[in-house]
Amino acid sequence: MAQKLRITYLDLLRGIAILAVITIHVTSYPVAFLSTNSTVYPLYFVLNAASQFAVPAFLFLSSLVLFYRYDDGLQSSWLIFYWKRLKRILLPYLFWSVLYSTYLSYIQHISFSDALRKFLHGLPLGGSYDHLYFMIIIAQFYLLFPFLSLLFQKVGQVRRHPLFVGAFLQIVFYLLNYYVLHMHKTGTFVMSYLVYFFLGAYMADRLKGIPPQATPQWNYRWTALFLGSALLFIVQKWLQLASPHWIRQPFLSNINFITDYAYCSITCVFLVHFVRILEGKPRLQRILFSLGSCAFGIYFIHPYFLILWRHFVMTSGPIAYHILTWTGGAAALAASWLITWLIMHTPLGVYLVGESKWKSRSKRGVSQSGTM
Repeated sequence: MAQKLRITYLDLLRGIAILAVITIHVTSYPVAFLSTNSTVYPLYFVLNAASQFAVPAFLFLSSLVLFYRYDDGLQSSWLIFYWKRLKRILLPYLFWSVLYSTYLSYIQHISFSDALRKFLHGLPLGGSYDHLYFMIIIAQFYLLFPFLSLLFQKVGQVRRHPLFVGAFLQIVFYLLNYYVLHMHKTGTFVMSYLVYFFLGAYMADRLKGIPPQATPQWNYRWTALFLGSALLFIVQKWLQLASPHWIRQPFLSNINFITDYAYCSITCVFLVHFVRILEGKPRLQRILFSLGSCAFGIYFIHPYFLILWRHFVMTSGPIAYHILTWTGGAAALAASWLITWLIMHTPLGVYLVGESKWKSRSKRGVSQSGTM
């Protein structure tokens, strides 16, 4: 299999996605607890809703990168593929699950036996803390990918029409769950994100046809689709908040399904075009590239600082509350960013944050002698 060129601008998209994750978590408390009559409540609500593309974007990116790299199928053993991917997911996941469970059990005064029982019960679904469910999804995708790759290799219709196949399968799962399965926690189940994996395969195929030296141009069609889908998605969310039963079932669930998947899917494609434009802005590019390279660790770590900030710093004063909300978000981002960068430059990087830039002395010696 020929060596593929690395699509460096996708790291910029990863940087945007982690900023969206931070925005969701920063605004989640005001959206949940602030009075809807507050003047600034709509701002928190819109930012929270508009950032909901974050997890789909990460899944889309994972799919895009793997389908781009393995467009000819897996040339190595499936076990080798699984080991390389899952070790950078499962080991950090176990470490941070233990850390969050231990801290929450301490501040909530839960006994060791109850804490252990709760930890073991929640571990398969990312139950140690809210954000860890994403690791369960991405692990499921890695387990599923060799089969998806084989499907694309063997079934020509799937390879030629991934968007239609992905959308069809997503609709089938939605209807099957709504009318038959009645699963409540579908957010941790990989089938809830099928369309983003097929969308990633579609974009991987499209990007192979774009020369690396091609000059990026602003895509007005995708910009219009992005703005239109964002407006519909946010308005629908606001209507559901203001009047939860503004339309009867099953139409309400159908509208939720359509606006949610349409907005997140369109945003993923729009951002691929958008980050190519950013390649001409070196300062912003450096920031987003650094964020993207540290995104995995930032995702794991930042909620811990938000917990501390809300417990020890936040106040309910009318002005101070809003200032401290955003200051806390910035502090959590900066602290988790720095800690991730430091961990990545140690031998423990791959085990704690899934990435490592550490090179042992022997490897550095070989590298240096090889370049002389």
